[in-house]
Amino acid sequence: MNETELEEIERDYVRWYPARIGSLGAEQAWSRPTMGLYAHVPYCAHRCHFCKYKVRVGDDLRDEMDDFLDAMEREIGTARGRPLVADRKLDVVFIGGGTPSLLEPRQLQRLLDLINDSFELTADCEFSMEWSPASLSAEKLAMFRAAGGNRLSIGVQSFNDDVLKEIGRDHTAAEAQEALRLAREAGFDNINLDLIYRLPGQTVEDVRESVRQALACGPAHVSLYPLWIREATVLWSRLQAGELELPSEAVEEEMFAAACEIFEEHGFEHYNVFDFVRRGTPRCRYTELQWEDGEWVGLGPSAVTYVDGRHTINSYSIGDYIKQANATGAATTAGAVLDVAARMRRTMMFGLRMDPFDTERFRRQYGVGVDSVFGPELAQLLDQGLIRRDGTLLRLTAAGVRRINNIGKLFYEAPEDRQSLGLSRRGLPIVEVDK
Repeated sequence: MNETELEEIERDYVRWYPARIGSLGAEQAWSRPTMGLYAHVPYCAHRCHFCKYKVRVGDDLRDEMDDFLDAMEREIGTARGRPLVADRKLDVVFIGGGTPSLLEPRQLQRLLDLINDSFELTADCEFSMEWSPASLSAEKLAMFRAAGGNRLSIGVQSFNDDVLKEIGRDHTAAEAQEALRLAREAGFDNINLDLIYRLPGQTVEDVRESVRQALACGPAHVSLYPLWIREATVLWSRLQAGELELPSEAVEEEMFAAACEIFEEHGFEHYNVFDFVRRGTPRCRYTELQWEDGEWVGLGPSAVTYVDGRHTINSYSIGDYIKQANATGAATTAGAVLDVAARMRRTMMFGLRMDPFDTERFRRQYGVGVDSVFGPELAQLLDQGLIRRDGTLLRLTAAGVRRINNIGKLFYEAPEDRQSLGLSRRGLPIVEVDK
C-alpha cells in the first residue's frame, strides 16, 4: 500500500466517523470506534390490530423460545468473531421485538448473559430493552438492572382505555401507570414511553390527554408515532370493509401540533421526527446511532447489520432463522456493500429524521455540499411544504412527518421508479407508507 492509498483510506475513515473522531483523545484515536448491538426477540402474547411485524404469538412459546436462544447464541459467537467486530466495544445495546419482556425470567437471564459474556460494553453503554406493561415484572426489572440495563422503552400507545381496546392492546391505562411505578421502584430513571396518534376513534383532546398523562409518569423520553395502516392487519381489513374511520390528514397534523405544544410547555426537546427528550437528560443513543450513520450488529430474525458500509439482513422467517443459525451460526439472506452514492442516499434517508438535519455533517462526511448531489429532491420537498430550511439546517414540517417514509424513498429509489409523495402511481392516496 503506497502513501497515497493510505491517505485516501484515512480521509474516508474520518469522513465516515466525524462525530466520534472529533471527540477522541490522542490515545483513543488509534483504536476503532465503538459500535452498537441490536437483538430482536420475535415473540408476543398476541398481535395488536395494527401490527404486521414478523412475530410469533401464543400463550405457550417456551420451547420455541429456548430454540431461538440456542440460535442466537450460535449467531452471537459468529458475529463476535468477525474481523470488523472482534476488537470493538459496544456503547449501545438495544433488545427489541416483538416483546422481549415476554421471555421467562430464566430465558431473559440467558439472553442478558449471552450479551455480557460475548461483548465488552463501555462503562457508559446505553443498554435498553423494550417492555410491555402486560409482561413487565419486578423480578425481570431487577434482573435487567443487575445485568447493566439502564434504559427502558415501554409500549403504552395511549392512556385511553377505549382506544387501547380498539387497537387490540392487552393492557389498560392503569396497568401502564403501574408498570411505570414498578420501573421507578427498580431504580430506573431513563425511561421512554411509546405513544401513537391518528388512532381509530381518537380525537385531538385524546392525544393531548395521553401526552399529559405520559408526562405525569415522569419519563425522560417519549416516542410519538403516527399510525400507519398496513395490509393484512386487523385495522386494514376493517378499513377496507368500511368499518373503520381514521382522523383526517388535517386532524392528524393538529394532533401532532397539539402534542408538540405540550412537550414544549413541559421542557421537552423535539430532536427526532418521532422523539422528544426532557432537556438536560440524554437523548436516545440507539436512535442517533441509526440515523447518524453509526454502525451496529443485528441479531435475530429480520435484524439488520450495518458495518463498514456492509448492509445485511437476516431471514425474516423465524423458523428459517432458528434452523439456519443453529446449523451454520449465521442467518443472513441478503446484503450489499454500499458505494459512496448509496451511502449518500442512506445519509439523507435517515438524516432527515433528525430535528434538525445539519447539512454540514453531509459535507464533512463526503466532501461535497448536499445541494450539489440532491438539489432537485430538496427543492421538491421545499415546494411541497414537507421541509423547511434555515441556513444549513433542514427540518420536516408536520406534513413531512406524515410522509417521512415516502420522503426516504425519494432519495433511495431510482428516479424512474419513484412515486409521487403521498400518492400511488395510479394517483390514489397511499394508506400504507412504511414499506
